[in-house]
Amino acid sequence: MPFTPRSDQQIYRLDYLAPTFIIPHLDLHFSLDPEVSRVRSQFKVIVEKNIDLPHTIKLHGSKMLFDIQLKIDGKEEDISSLLDEAGNLSLTLNAREQLIEIKNSVSPAANSALSGLYLSRGIICSDCEPQGFRNITFFPDRPDVMTQCRVTLEADQCYPILLSNGNLIENGVLDEARHYAIWEDPYPKPTYLFAIVAGDLQFIEDQHIRPDGRPVQLRIYASKENIGACDFALESLKKAMRWDEDRFGLACDLDFYNVVAVDDFNSGAMENKGLNLFNTSCILATKEQATDRDFRFVEAVIAHEYFHNWTGNRITCQDWFNLSLKESLTVFREQEFMSEVEPGIRRIEDVNFLRLHQFPEDQGPLAHAVRPDKLGSIENIYTTTTYEKGAEIIRLYQTILGREGFDRGFARYIKEFDGMAVTVDDFYAAMKMENPRLFENFPLWYSQRGTPKVQVATEYYPDKREMRLSLKQFLFDPVTNELQEPLPIPIKYAFFNRQGEMLLEETYTLTMAHQCLIFHNIDEVPVISLLRDFSAPVMVDYSQSIDDLKILIQYERDYFAKWDAAQKLVERLLFNRELAREEQIKMIGDAFAPLFDYAYQEPGFAALLLTLPDNDHLFDRLESEEILPLYQIKREVEVGLATRFQKHWQALYDRFQEDSIAARAIKNVALHYLSRLPHESELAVREYEKADNMTDINAALTALLSNQNPKAKVILESFYHRYEDDALLVDRYFSLLGRNPNLTMDDVAMVSNHPAFDLKNPNRARAIVGSIGRNRIALARIGAPLYRWIGAEIVKVDKINAVTAARLVTPFAKLSRLPEPLKEEVRAICQEMLNIGEISHNLSDQLKRILL
Repeated sequence: MPFTPRSDQQIYRLDYLAPTFIIPHLDLHFSLDPEVSRVRSQFKVIVEKNIDLPHTIKLHGSKMLFDIQLKIDGKEEDISSLLDEAGNLSLTLNAREQLIEIKNSVSPAANSALSGLYLSRGIICSDCEPQGFRNITFFPDRPDVMTQCRVTLEADQCYPILLSNGNLIENGVLDEARHYAIWEDPYPKPTYLFAIVAGDLQFIEDQHIRPDGRPVQLRIYASKENIGACDFALESLKKAMRWDEDRFGLACDLDFYNVVAVDDFNSGAMENKGLNLFNTSCILATKEQATDRDFRFVEAVIAHEYFHNWTGNRITCQDWFNLSLKESLTVFREQEFMSEVEPGIRRIEDVNFLRLHQFPEDQGPLAHAVRPDKLGSIENIYTTTTYEKGAEIIRLYQTILGREGFDRGFARYIKEFDGMAVTVDDFYAAMKMENPRLFENFPLWYSQRGTPKVQVATEYYPDKREMRLSLKQFLFDPVTNELQEPLPIPIKYAFFNRQGEMLLEETYTLTMAHQCLIFHNIDEVPVISLLRDFSAPVMVDYSQSIDDLKILIQYERDYFAKWDAAQKLVERLLFNRELAREEQIKMIGDAFAPLFDYAYQEPGFAALLLTLPDNDHLFDRLESEEILPLYQIKREVEVGLATRFQKHWQALYDRFQEDSIAARAIKNVALHYLSRLPHESELAVREYEKADNMTDINAALTALLSNQNPKAKVILESFYHRYEDDALLVDRYFSLLGRNPNLTMDDVAMVSNHPAFDLKNPNRARAIVGSIGRNRIALARIGAPLYRWIGAEIVKVDKINAVTAARLVTPFAKLSRLPEPLKEEVRAICQEMLNIGEISHNLSDQLKRILL
């Protein structure tokens, strides 16, 4: 076993013990049935030569397994004394090599946790990351045990499609009722990458021709009602395969590459070797069903799972503390792929997501290092810190070393560690081998939690024509409040004069707690653009004047820096309580005025520039969750901007009616502002009625709900009845309702009694409980009753699916920010949840950290 929990029920990274054995090959045989599936496994355990005999090994199992039979070297063994309370088997081996044969049964239909072998709308399928294989059969269920696998599947003819990892070796008919298929994966892999699917599925297919001329058969499988929405995903897969060959020289290593869409799935998708399983929400995309954002998301997830073939499958992580090794590198590769088109806009979207989701996580009770030193629950580090912050750390390598240096280090990593289970230290070592100048303290990015802050001050000496730029970095642990070690922080910056001319652009890597840069021959105080391209995942504390920000908005060529200047200007003015509302509106409007002409040149980017900062971003800047006054200020400012620029908004709305992503983006920004005006209340109604795509429908519904349009709820109900047979659009209905800033407890009661209310499906649970939990405006207005409802629903979900439940607790993570007496009421709700005797370890771990 790699880790043994200590008395505090935590596992510690430094307690890692490498496996004392190898298992070269695993032979699995499944007789599949939704109620009782029978599993037979056979494998040889070879104990390392330096290990004394007899030697005890642990085969992970669970209480889901029954009808268990065990043979060692052909001899039946009594398992009663070998099973522990968790359902694991401890075997004492007396010889260097011994053959293990295990038979057991499992019930897919009874597995509501969706970990292991389970049933999804009549499809028998599996999900094994991180520790689901133990719910299928007994085996060392750890990522550093990599084994070649051969799988035989038998099932009734009503399950015509039988799939597993690797290449199809053989298939045929057993009798009139049953058939079989044999799959073999030529590459060793850990158990978390194992997958099987059996069901009545349809498919679309194509071929990809590798650089050496060999074809790969590509298929996407889905149910009859969903297969028509998979064409975009297939084209995205082909595009990702070509890109990985061109960018990194990595080609597909299998003859068959299959993707399956299922309705019930705990995460977005899973990169199982040669058999990716996808949540339908991450693969189905038609313009009638998916928004433009959804299309981009599908393309990104398809690419992400394919890219895992090398960064995750061929090279995997030694243990789950090093989860970020595979996930952060693959997110980075996904982001690079997605940036092939409109890189500036993609970068803004990635950074905005990081700031909205990871920055708050990094500053709250659920904060953890990208590679933590201890864990209460493995499932609870599948977070934005592990994925998105981790990806920013990978990007730091590229920023510091340059693309050529990064590519050399990446190639070395692939060459050195192919077929191995390794750590983030090994990735750093590969980068260091090819780039000896890489900073020795770089690995601190992985071990220290929290978001670094860079404090900036400037001094100008006109007599010397000298400019001094002072940079100080601080990183306080968000839980202990201890000051941590300085990090290498690359800061891309540029100087502009007052006429908008760029004077210089450079990158400087801050490596110490305080460093000062001195610039000579500077004729006037420059306008400084800092952290261009968001060159590091940090917060910058720099008191820049409104005039300087306006110059950057007008003249900066870096997309992120230009957008960030606009966001900072609006934020600065919204938080200035000394300004009258009319003055706030005027000053923001003066900055916006030049952007309307720009909107006709780059409508997609202008849509971002003309959008005020996200509510959650603004709320996170407050010291507490007393957010309603700020929400009201922002609404009044939007009404003022809508009034001042009504003709401009109307012109944009009328001009950009064509069928393109950029046109819809700017048109719907205009719709947002115009809908704030009372005399334009029918505009969103008309938009909803004429819309022929989900982007415009979603924008119209959002505008109707946020402005309390008297027709809003009637139209939302018409949306439900129009799409009630489409599960993903029913999820959208619940999500729109849950995010409505005007949500009431009557609405919540209606949701609770809705015929489509379902906590067993993770997508539906997230659409209902998750959306309401993220509605900070409603939480602030309603208070304890809404928190109590969310807590009760989480406990219900926990009894069905612990992984999903633990990921719904984020509204409670803001406990310390709540005003009294709400804080004590919510604390009591958390404590009541924790005191329930049968809650899962995952949920308990989250609540304990929140209450700490």
